[in-house]
Amino acid sequence: MKQKFLDKLKKFWNNLQEQSQKHPFIRCCLLSLLLLLVCESLCRHSVIDAFRFAIDAPYAFFFNYVIILCTVSIAEFFPKESFSITITSAFWLILSFINFIVLCFRTTPFSAIDFSIAINMLGIIDIYLNIFQLALIIVGIIAFITLLVLIYKKSPSIKVNIVKCFAFFICIALILTGSAVLGRKTGLLERKFPNLAQAYKDYGFAYCFSLSVFDTGIQQPKEYREETVEDILQNINNSSNIPPSELPNIIFVQLESFFDINRAKNVITAQDPIPNFTNIKQNYPHGYITVSSIGGGTANTEFEILTGMNLDHFGPGEYPYKTVLKSKTCETPAYTLKPYGYSAHAIHNHTATFYDRHQVYPMLGFDTFIPVEMMHNVEYTQLGWAKDSILTEQIFDCLKSTDNQDFIFTVSVQAHGKYPDEELPDGFELELENNTDEENKAQYKYYVEQLHGTDAFIGELTQMLMKFDEPTVVLFYGDHFPTIYLEEDKLDGSKYQTDYVIWSNYGVSAENKDLMCYQLSSHVFNALGSNVGTITKIHQNEQNLENYQHNLEMIEYDMLYGKMVSYGGISPYLPTNMQMGVYDIYVTDIVHNNGQLFVYGNKFNENSKIMLNGKSKETTYLNPNCLLVDIQSIDNIETLQILQITYDRIELRRSAEYNLSSFIEKSIP
Repeated sequence: MKQKFLDKLKKFWNNLQEQSQKHPFIRCCLLSLLLLLVCESLCRHSVIDAFRFAIDAPYAFFFNYVIILCTVSIAEFFPKESFSITITSAFWLILSFINFIVLCFRTTPFSAIDFSIAINMLGIIDIYLNIFQLALIIVGIIAFITLLVLIYKKSPSIKVNIVKCFAFFICIALILTGSAVLGRKTGLLERKFPNLAQAYKDYGFAYCFSLSVFDTGIQQPKEYREETVEDILQNINNSSNIPPSELPNIIFVQLESFFDINRAKNVITAQDPIPNFTNIKQNYPHGYITVSSIGGGTANTEFEILTGMNLDHFGPGEYPYKTVLKSKTCETPAYTLKPYGYSAHAIHNHTATFYDRHQVYPMLGFDTFIPVEMMHNVEYTQLGWAKDSILTEQIFDCLKSTDNQDFIFTVSVQAHGKYPDEELPDGFELELENNTDEENKAQYKYYVEQLHGTDAFIGELTQMLMKFDEPTVVLFYGDHFPTIYLEEDKLDGSKYQTDYVIWSNYGVSAENKDLMCYQLSSHVFNALGSNVGTITKIHQNEQNLENYQHNLEMIEYDMLYGKMVSYGGISPYLPTNMQMGVYDIYVTDIVHNNGQLFVYGNKFNENSKIMLNGKSKETTYLNPNCLLVDIQSIDNIETLQILQITYDRIELRRSAEYNLSSFIEKSIP
């Protein structure tokens, strides 16, 4: 009986192969189905879940199948059919494998915008991958390219029936278009995803990834007209602006991967690792904010906090820092507070180019930006992230750099993952409930240790500001949940919720309230008795109304993509001439001795480079007041400047140009 079944199966398979050779379009259909199942298995980390997807969501499964089939059918147009099919198949398999890897480090799936972020990852790739893993990747890439070359050479050229291929492709394209329209109208396919990770599970990888490629920005609302926008503005009394009472310094501190670890029921420490945060949370306004992702997406939390805009209204997986904010300014407190005498500063103890902050922050209204390349005496964790203790000095420098009030936006980095699989020395003493999660104990210990370091920064900052003679309010909040393994049922609250607290040195009161991330800034301004900013007014006046999200989306579209009716047709916000650092880099003396040029000055660090006659030279950093470059003769050297550059050699700032003759008498050593 068994042999009979195997014989029939073999006969079916042989017949299938024979038919696919005679009818290549049948091969396309079967290959597409196989690719779909493999892709979904990788993306769901389960073969069973891939088949369950076909059963639970047949329409979405079919639509993903048609998307893949449409791309595979293109291969039939080329004479070297085997090679072209390999390319199209590899396209989907590689994307799915990348998504498989990405989901091992974060909960947000792989989307098209990640390609633009990939370049930023080069500077921190050694944190996530060891040398052996990097070598494997390089070997794999070389092997894949070699295989493609061999397939191309060995692949026979066949005569292509263009008419049949074109007819087949058009047929599939029409099915794809019709299915998309029907799916949208019936609700079987959605465009907007409140939870991107869940959307990939509900609607499939091919559909969601394709959507992230072609669907960016905010789609024009059907009711978008000048009259509609004007009605919204009139209802929120947009012409009436109330500045913050007391005109305090306003500081937003975004804490990397920070949440109250005491919410984790199965991670118990011998002492509270975040005593300062616990203390201020008990004595100041606080609550939870719901953010858009877990384990990543720092820039999107920044965007929602600063702009008050809801990322759900944008394309799936989109990072506005990488799209619209490259060319458009956007309303933020950095802009709206300027009429009241505020200067705006941004601080981040990581590289300036990550998420293109050096290009985006001028579009958000910041006057200065202090990245790690402009900091001195930075200490680092065992995994290479800058410790947050450096931020207190930077914030104080910003406050002292102006005579007026300051809006300071600070982003920390110390508690960033990836977290180690092996225990590092001097970690916190941890007790795990019923000895569960022992395999993740090393990650917990390292993470808690970094939280303790961040908490120490919170304590230092609040103590410093308590003695400061200007009224100051500080918003502390976490950007997203860390990438540590922690089951939802062992956590008070959701993994999409992080903690916030509003601290002040003069007694600001506010309601303890759980909010969406994009509502937090307006909540702070409400506590300050202020309503500056159109988006702020919408949150403060319409949050409990039925048309709240509709009106918010309408204004967002108008500001970034529409006619800017909100601003009378022309945006009042111009990109700022943002300065890197708040203090000048300057030279006080230059000495040439024994083939070495010593440059003395102020505010030098490891990222400082000496430029002679307009050309950057290999520079040795000696201390904050001295740099060294080896050069035998300076007879032909006329000018000298100091550059501040990033690890990828992007220039951030340069000093004034100095004439060597005004410092030293030229001589031949």
